[in-house]
Amino acid sequence: MAGTTVYILLGSNIGDREKNLATARERLEYIPGFELGASSSIYISDAVGMPGENPAVLNQVIKGEYTYRPSELLVELERIETALGRTGKGQKQPRTIDLDILLFGDDIIETESLSIPHRELLNRPFAMVPLLQIDPDIIHPVTKEPVASFLTDIDRTQVLLYRDHVARQR
Repeated sequence: MAGTTVYILLGSNIGDREKNLATARERLEYIPGFELGASSSIYISDAVGMPGENPAVLNQVIKGEYTYRPSELLVELERIETALGRTGKGQKQPRTIDLDILLFGDDIIETESLSIPHRELLNRPFAMVPLLQIDPDIIHPVTKEPVASFLTDIDRTQVLLYRDHVARQR
């Protein structure tokens, strides 16, 4: 299937977080016009920007090909979020699942409901680390710089490979 390469960030910090990510990945495969490519490992990091004490977030990036418009993909992702119990979209609160379009080819889109590339991508190590695992040389369409150049050594220490984290807890 010929389409546009898209990168989607999956995140979960309440409920069975691993299962939430797995279910979201499965449902992505049923989106018309979407073909799943690569999946990053699962990473864990502290909940950022959420008030109060919150469980750590599991994140993963999915690479795929999509044959339709970004706005149509957004609608499909929001359907998955709703089906998996997501409430309070756009609010900084714990969530069963969060699905964000990070990049859609080299498109640059800024509307009320959609920002591509994701406006916070270069400020979020928890998004950059799994993205760079899939595509270490990816170039940001706005800055024209490698995404890796925005990730500091300190940023890298804030995002841990989840399985390594689990092993350390035992």
